[in-house]
Formats: sequence, C-alpha cells, structure tokens
Amino acid sequence: MLRFRKKNNKAKGLVAAHISHEGVAVASVSLAGKLRKLSNVAFLSVNDPLTHSQSVAAEILNLGLEGSRCSLVLSAGEYQLLLVEAPEVPKEELKEALLWRVKDLIEYSTDDAIIDFIELPEDAFKGRGKMLYVVAADRNLVEKRTAWLESIHLEPACIDVPELALLNIAEDLCEVEAGTAILYLNEQQSIINMMSLSSLYLSRALSYSHSSQIDNAVLDLQRSMDYFESQIGKPPCLRIVVMPLQVGETPLMMELRDNLGADVQSLDLGDVIESETPLTIDLQQRCFLSIAAALRNEGAK
Repeated sequence: MLRFRKKNNKAKGLVAAHISHEGVAVASVSLAGKLRKLSNVAFLSVNDPLTHSQSVAAEILNLGLEGSRCSLVLSAGEYQLLLVEAPEVPKEELKEALLWRVKDLIEYSTDDAIIDFIELPEDAFKGRGKMLYVVAADRNLVEKRTAWLESIHLEPACIDVPELALLNIAEDLCEVEAGTAILYLNEQQSIINMMSLSSLYLSRALSYSHSSQIDNAVLDLQRSMDYFESQIGKPPCLRIVVMPLQVGETPLMMELRDNLGADVQSLDLGDVIESETPLTIDLQQRCFLSIAAALRNEGAK
C-alpha cells in the first residue's frame, strides 16, 4: 500500500521495519525460486529511534542490510483506514475520486494526503454498493519517514499499515469459507480482521489496552463475529487465530475460550514460515508486524 516509485539498482531482498519508542523491529526475506524465507529477524533496541538514526544505521550495517529495499509499517495514529463505497468511475480515475470521497474524513488537506485502497469481495456487503478500504496518510509524515529510512541506509520501497500487512500471513490460514477471526494483539492498538476464503471482509481497530480491558476485547470480537454472520451473510466464524504467539494460557486467551463459540489458537510463526533466525516468543512478539510486511507479495498492486 502507498507504494513509491522503485529506483533501478542492485538492492538486496525486501526488508520491513516497524518503529516503536523502544527500538526498531526489522525482518528481511530472501527468495529461492518462489519460496520466501526469512533471512533476518531482529529487534534493534534504540530509545527514540527517529531521533537517533545513527545508532539505528550502525545496527543495520551490522546486520548486512544496508542498501536493501524497505517496506515501513506505520503505527497507530500515523494513518487512517476508512471503509467507503467505491465511486462508479473508470479504474484509472479511482484514486482521485476516492480522495474527494474521504476529504471530510481525513485530518489534513487533500493536497497533503497520500492514499491507496484495497477492494473487498463482491459479497462483502449485501444490499449495498461495492465497498473498499481506503488507507490515508499525511504526505508530510510519509516524507519524514522515508527520509529517515534513507538516513539509516535503507531504500524506501513502500509504506504499509498493520491491518494489511497481517494479510500476508493470514491469507494462507483462511482458505476455507467458514469464517476466521484474526486477532492481532498490541497494547496501543489491537486489530480484528474477519476473513473467509483468504479474503478480508471486515477490519476493526481496538484503540485500548487489551490486557487491562479484557472484557471489552472479548465483546468487540464477539460483535465482529456476529456482524460477519448477520450483516455480511458469511458462515459462522469457527476459528479465532491470535497473533503474535502468546506466552502460555493468558487471561484473555482463557476468556476467549470460555465465552466465544470458536476454536481459539495462538499462532506460532515457526510452524508456518521458514526462517534462518530462530523465531523465539520474544522475537515474534516484538517483530510480528515487520515479519508480516516483509512477506508481502511484490506483484500486488
């Protein structure tokens, strides 16, 4: 999403990065034919990395990733994901039409907005027009982030957002028609993606701490599952996949099992992705979004 023009060079495989206050999570992918393999996964512990780019650059150099093309995953508050009805215009005019459709929903002027979109399946909203999700970000913020990537010796390739990065992992887990709820847990903003036949039908952000508001998290997931069945008209959700891998039977996992009529699983990336770096629980929890973004299909628009 929010792709940038690629430069012609001899860059290495795709690297993905996600910034937090404590550091930068990075993951890189190498290709062997059609097989994608994680060649590097690391969390670079640098306090306030946006203002300490030299320290991050040194870590990137140590990992041998300098010069690589990079997908940067934005964090909560740095973008908006908006559900809108698709304008009836030719495809080449769609982005411009969408920009005007969301102009009253975004927090900056249309001149400062960068947008992209993901189309939903034809049956996503019965009785309504064709729907899609628009991703919008402030051009000024994006330019600052790409300049930061260049300062740490990575080449900006694209900007991603968590809801869509998660699809790179979830699509292969949701190949049946029966609904699957993907629950990505983060203390700042958790995400619910409702999926069927490897397609996204509904995405919701939970802007609160899931560990301190367990009842709310369970209720919001229940409401999403009910909406998926009653309003979208899909088969009942039979499985809930929790990401990243949880440590033991957490209070939230127990509440999900006790209150929702679905099989609750916690995903271990080591079971579904080949990696040269051992995917410990700590690495999975710190680097999940960067791993997901690194696995993007480069042929996707």
